[in-house]
Amino acid sequence: MNTIIQQQWLIIGIVFFGIVFYISLIRYRDKRWIDKRFGSDTVRAMSFGVNYFGRATEKGAPRKSSGFLLLLSDRLFFRSRLARLELDIPAKSIQRVYHGSDHKGVDLHQSVMKIDFLTVDHRQDTAAFKVPYPPQWISAIRNTLIKQAS
Repeated sequence: MNTIIQQQWLIIGIVFFGIVFYISLIRYRDKRWIDKRFGSDTVRAMSFGVNYFGRATEKGAPRKSSGFLLLLSDRLFFRSRLARLELDIPAKSIQRVYHGSDHKGVDLHQSVMKIDFLTVDHRQDTAAFKVPYPPQWISAIRNTLIKQAS
């Protein structure tokens, strides 16, 4: 027991590098899945650690699901890491991209990117995402997908 107390820096180091290795492994697995599904040449932007709060038309309070967000040349794609939830929004269905802090009438207490789009049956819907650098994502979506659809 005395040896463990004296070598606590070693235990902290092992735990730290274990966490870094785990995160690297998850990102490697996700990037490999992305390359296999889409090919690396169509991905314009990607972010890991994105939180998705659901669609406005889904019942209940906003739910939080973590995963990655891809900006492709013809659509926006989200996939959650644990729930295997996928959301594919074609460029032609995106109506508006903007900044907000609430979703489904609930204050999320954080800055989110909101996307108004039309569903397959032409109904208005909104999805909310917590992304790193929201202004850059909003600008990229406007310049890539909305201009393309116009």
